[in-house]
Amino acid sequence: MGRVDEGLRRPEAERLPSGRHRLSRSYVASNQRGRILQAVIEVVGAKGYAHLTIDAIVAKSAISKKTFYEHFKNKEEAFFAAYDSVTSRLIDAVSGVLGTQAAPDARLRAGLGALLEFLAAEPLAARMCVVEVLAAGPEAVERRDRVKQHFNAAIVTHLLALYPGCPEPELTAEVIVGGVHEVVYSRISRGEAHVLPSLWRGLVGMFVLPAPPS
Repeated sequence: MGRVDEGLRRPEAERLPSGRHRLSRSYVASNQRGRILQAVIEVVGAKGYAHLTIDAIVAKSAISKKTFYEHFKNKEEAFFAAYDSVTSRLIDAVSGVLGTQAAPDARLRAGLGALLEFLAAEPLAARMCVVEVLAAGPEAVERRDRVKQHFNAAIVTHLLALYPGCPEPELTAEVIVGGVHEVVYSRISRGEAHVLPSLWRGLVGMFVLPAPPS
C-alpha cells in the first residue's frame, strides 16, 4: 500500500515560486513529487491509463523531464506511487472510524460511509484506483488485491466481534468486499462517483447478518 507522500496529503500540490527562493531542498523535492503524483491522478482519472505518458505527466505537473526522472524511472513507477498514496489515504480514512470505541456494527456502518464519501470526494483518484488500475498490468492488480485483502481482514475482525461463532468469516468478508467493490466499480466507470454516498443505506444491509445457530 505504500507510504503517504508528503506532497500529496492534499488533493493538489502547489507550484513552486519562479526564480530564486529560500525553500529547502527537501521541500522542493517533496513538492515536485506531489505534483507528479497529482498529474498522474488527473491524467489517468480523466483520460484513462492508456493516455498516461511521460509527456502528459510533465505537461500536467509543469516540471521538466529531467525532474521527472530524478523521482521516477518510468511512468509505471509513478503510477504505482500515485496509487499507493491514494489507497493509503483511503485506508486511513476508513481505519479512523473502524478504530473508534463504538459497537462493532456501528463501526462497520461508519467505515462503509467513510469509504463512499472518500471516493465521491475524489472522483479522478477513485477512477484511477478502482477502474483504471485494471489496465495498468499485473503488478497494479496485485496492489489492488492487497488493498481488498486489508478490508477483508478488517471485516473479519468485526464479524467475529459481532458473531463469535460466525461460520467461515473470511468467506463472508470476501463476499461483502467483493459486492461493495462491484457496485462502486459500476458507478465510477459510468462517471457517477458523486452518487456513492447515497447508496450507503442499501449497501449497509449486507452487514446485517443473522446470528449463526448455536
